[in-house]
Amino acid sequence: MSSIGLMHRLTGIRKIRISSGSGSIRCIAVVVAALVAAMCLSLSVGGCSKKIFRKRTMSRFDKDVTKHKSREYVDWKKNGIRLAREGNLEEAIEAFKNHVVEEPENFVGFNAIGVCYKKMGDHAGSMANYNRALEFADSPEERAKVLSNIATLYFSVGKRQAALGYYKEAASQDESNPIYLISIARTFIVMDAYDRARKVLDEAEKIHLNLKKYERAEDRGQGYYLMGYCFISLDEPDKALKYLERALRENPAKYLKRIQGALNDEKSLLFTLKDDPKLRRVLNRYARRASPDNWVNPR
Repeated sequence: MSSIGLMHRLTGIRKIRISSGSGSIRCIAVVVAALVAAMCLSLSVGGCSKKIFRKRTMSRFDKDVTKHKSREYVDWKKNGIRLAREGNLEEAIEAFKNHVVEEPENFVGFNAIGVCYKKMGDHAGSMANYNRALEFADSPEERAKVLSNIATLYFSVGKRQAALGYYKEAASQDESNPIYLISIARTFIVMDAYDRARKVLDEAEKIHLNLKKYERAEDRGQGYYLMGYCFISLDEPDKALKYLERALRENPAKYLKRIQGALNDEKSLLFTLKDDPKLRRVLNRYARRASPDNWVNPR
């Protein structure tokens, strides 16, 4: 089929007879018809419909690169937590620094570095990272965690009043977490403010069941142990025994040894309960579960 015929086919235009007999007009008509025909032919051959994007299949090279990247991926946060638990604090700090590089606006990395520095005795480094963590702590719960860590840092260096202020601020940020109230009560006791400690503990007792929600696995029982310690200071041995037993129930491996050691330490408040028959029976019960060698002779 000729191009002009194709044009007629595509456009429906019939042949036009030019009656003037003018050669120039006839020539122009032929040229225009040829151009239109060429355009239509180009569209018919090349296609005028929408382009179809085919899904690119992954080549062997792409697969190798992807596999290589996944093999090299390191969860720096998880790695740092593991190293810190193992006592490799310097390596843990490096891991958490890498986590900060990956997530620079996440409070977790800075907070974890602060904890590691505190355990190493570098209080300046600890405080610097806690302050950075506060900048990126978005939720009240996150801010409360960092504020409590700052309070604990002050408490450890004997600055009780400063510690008390930060514990109170943490408690105001997260009112459902009893550990902050317990920490406030402990600070009051160290400051000999026993009546104020008792009032705070009364509030903590109302929400003490929330401890399971907030305590990490390795810290399970800490809140109950501190409550027991506080009630010993307030000369309420029955309540002290109640919460010490709860600490044993939550984490027997940790608190059995800790309580037994405190009972033999004259500087410990628990030493006053050394001859308490109820506490002895409780310790024997958990000692039997752990090992026959841990029995405490009842008196």
